[in-house]
Amino acid sequence: MQDTNENSVHSSVIRGMRRFARYAALTTILAAGIYVCPFNAEPVSAAANTADASSGYTEDQLAGLALLNEVRVNAGVQPVRLHSAITKAATLHASYYNNNNIQPSLSAHKETPGMPGFTGKSVLERMKAAGWLPGSQGYSSGEVMHFKQKSSVKAIHGWLDTAYHREIILSPKYSEVGIALVDGTAVINMAGSYSPSAIEGGVSVYPHDKMTGVPVGFYGHEIPNPLDQFDVKFSGYIISATTEKPMAWHEATITDETGVTIPYHEELKSDTLFLYPKSVLQGFHTYTVSLAYQVEDSPATQRKAWSFTTGQGHRLLELSANYAEIVVNEGEEYPIQVIGNYDDGTSDSLASGVKFASSSPGNLTISSSGILKGIKAGDYTVTMSSEGVSSQVKVKVLPRLKTKTYPATSDPSKLTDIGGHKAEAAVVWAVQSGIIAGSRDGSFQPDAEISEADFWTMLLRMYKVNIDAYAPAKKKHWADAAYIIADERNFPLNGLTSLSARDGKMTRLKAAEIISAADGVNFAGNNVVWYILGKDYAKGKTELSIEGYKPGDALTRGEAAQMLQYLQPKLKELRGRPANITPISVLPRLPEREVYVKPDTMEDRMMWAELQDDYMLAVEGKFAQLAGQQLTLMVQTGGSKPQQIQDVSVSVDSQGTFKVSAGPFQEDSLNLYLRTEGVYYWIPVNYKSMNASQYSENY
Repeated sequence: MQDTNENSVHSSVIRGMRRFARYAALTTILAAGIYVCPFNAEPVSAAANTADASSGYTEDQLAGLALLNEVRVNAGVQPVRLHSAITKAATLHASYYNNNNIQPSLSAHKETPGMPGFTGKSVLERMKAAGWLPGSQGYSSGEVMHFKQKSSVKAIHGWLDTAYHREIILSPKYSEVGIALVDGTAVINMAGSYSPSAIEGGVSVYPHDKMTGVPVGFYGHEIPNPLDQFDVKFSGYIISATTEKPMAWHEATITDETGVTIPYHEELKSDTLFLYPKSVLQGFHTYTVSLAYQVEDSPATQRKAWSFTTGQGHRLLELSANYAEIVVNEGEEYPIQVIGNYDDGTSDSLASGVKFASSSPGNLTISSSGILKGIKAGDYTVTMSSEGVSSQVKVKVLPRLKTKTYPATSDPSKLTDIGGHKAEAAVVWAVQSGIIAGSRDGSFQPDAEISEADFWTMLLRMYKVNIDAYAPAKKKHWADAAYIIADERNFPLNGLTSLSARDGKMTRLKAAEIISAADGVNFAGNNVVWYILGKDYAKGKTELSIEGYKPGDALTRGEAAQMLQYLQPKLKELRGRPANITPISVLPRLPEREVYVKPDTMEDRMMWAELQDDYMLAVEGKFAQLAGQQLTLMVQTGGSKPQQIQDVSVSVDSQGTFKVSAGPFQEDSLNLYLRTEGVYYWIPVNYKSMNASQYSENY
C-alpha cells in the first residue's frame, strides 16, 4: 500500500514494490479502480470551528448523512454533522473532477492551479477556501471519492466495502462532513480535531457486532489496492478494528459458526487493524472475531469479541481439479485439489463439501477427502460434485516400476580429477549410490558434457529402477531398456525418435523437462524451469532465476550429479508426464532471486548485498550519477509486509562506488532500499545468501 499522508512523501515502510525496479515516488497510482483515498492530518493553531446551523441540504445529502451516522454509531464512533462550507468544497471538487476529464487515480484528489474550477491544491486548501475554519487544537481532514454513482447512499456503501476509505469515513477524528454528488461523482470531505474522540468500549469494529447481510468478499476495487501487498486478487470481506491510540500489540482469530478457524492476511495501519480472510466468506454464515490488543503507553491487554452474519454468498459455477490429468503409480496415493469457480469471478480451493466417485473403484480408489490410490494400471476418471455442480478429471495409473539396489560403481577416492572440484561432493555421492561410474582410465571428467541417455539412466538408477528388467530381446542401443521406460511414461526424450540423439549433448532445459515430467506435469519451454525452481527441485547455475538457471547451456557430468543429489530428497516418486499440457495457472511461485557468486566488478547502476553467517549485512554498489553524494540505505524486514529496522548512511565516492556494512540483524530476510532524491533502488536478500541487480536505464 501507499503512505496516504499527503504531508509525508517518505514512509518508513515501503509496500507494493516489484523486484529490481526503480520508483520515482511513493504516491504513484498502483492500479485503476473505483475508489481513491488520500488522508491528511497535521496540527495547526487556528480559529475555533464555526458551528453550522444552516439548512437547505438536498435529500441525497441528508440520506447520506443518516446512513453514515447510523453506521458510525453502531461501530461505537461519534456521529458527524453536515457543514455547509465543507459541503461546498466537496461539491466544487466534484465539478472540477468532471469538467477537467480527470481519470480515477490518487491524483484525482489534487487540483492544478490555472485549471477551470480550481479552488485549492489539497482538500485542506479547498475547505479553507470554501469558508471552513480549523480549530485551535489542530485538525484532521480527509477526502474520499467514488465515481459513476446514482446516490450518496450507494457511494457510502461502496466506501464501507473497502479498507482505506472505510477507515476515513468511520474515523473517530472527524466531527464534520461535506457530502456532494455531481453528475455521478461522489465526494465526501471530512474534518475534525487532530486527536480522536472517545470510542465506545475503546475499539471501533466493522462489520459491527450483530450486523447482518454482510457481503462475503472484497475484490480489490480500491486505489491503492490493499490486496497488492499480499499478491492476491480477492479476499473475504474486510474486517477492521480502530483504537483510540496506535496498537502496540495484537492477536486476532476469526472462526465460523462450526468453530473452524478462518485464515487471513493482516495489515496494521497505526490505530487500525485490517483482516483480509484468505477465502471469500460463505453466504448466510455467522463469523466471530476475537481480538486481544494493547495500545501505546498502556501495558493492559484489552479484549473484544463480536459476531456478524453474511448475506447472499457467491454461487458455484464450475468445479475443476488442480490438474486436468493426474498421473499416479500403482500403490501410490495422491491428493486431488478441487478448485471452485464462482459467479463473482473468483476461484478457490475447496477443502470440504465435495463428493468423489471413481469410474472403477476396484482399480482406483478415492477417499472422501479426495486422496487417490492407484490399484491397477489403466485409464480412469474421477467425478467430483458439490452444490449441484459436477465435473470429471482423468487419472492414469502407471504400472509399478520394478526395482533393484545398485551397488557403488567404483571407489570415488580413486577418481583422479574430482579433488577440489565444485561438484566433488555430489560426484562422490553419485558413485557411492551406484548412479554413475567413472571412466576406465580412472577419471570422472566432471566438466564433460553428459548425454541424454546417461542422464536418464542416472535418474532411473537414483530411483532404484531395475532397468535391465525392461530390456528388449534385441538391442539397438545400450540404453534401449531405459528408453522403453521413458516411452511408457511419456517422458520428453529426444532419443525416443532418434538413436543418435541419445548420445548427443543434453541441455539444462532438457534436464528440467525430464524432472518436471517425473513429477507428473507437462510444461514446455521456460515454464519447465519455472516449475522446478518454484518447487525447489533445482538451483540455478549462476543465480536463482530462470535466466540464472542457464537453460540453453549443455549439462555437464558434474552438474548432473549435483542436480540429482539436490533432487533426491525432494521428489520421492518417479511418475510420468500427462498427455495434455498442464495449465500455467498451477505454476508455483518463483522463489526470491539469489546470486551465487559476487560480481568480479561492479557495473554502473548495480547493487550487491550479502547477509552473512553472522547476520552482518554487506552492501556494495556503483551509481556514477550519484558520485559524491551522501545517501541513505533503508534496512527493512523481508517479505510482503516490511517493517523498518535501521537507516544506514551511505557515502558515494568520486567514482560513484560505495561499500557499507551493518548489523548484526536477527531477521532471516531483509529488504534494502537505497534512497536517493525521488528514487528508491530495491533489492531483497536472505540469510547466508547474496543478491545483486543491475538497474535498467529505461525507466
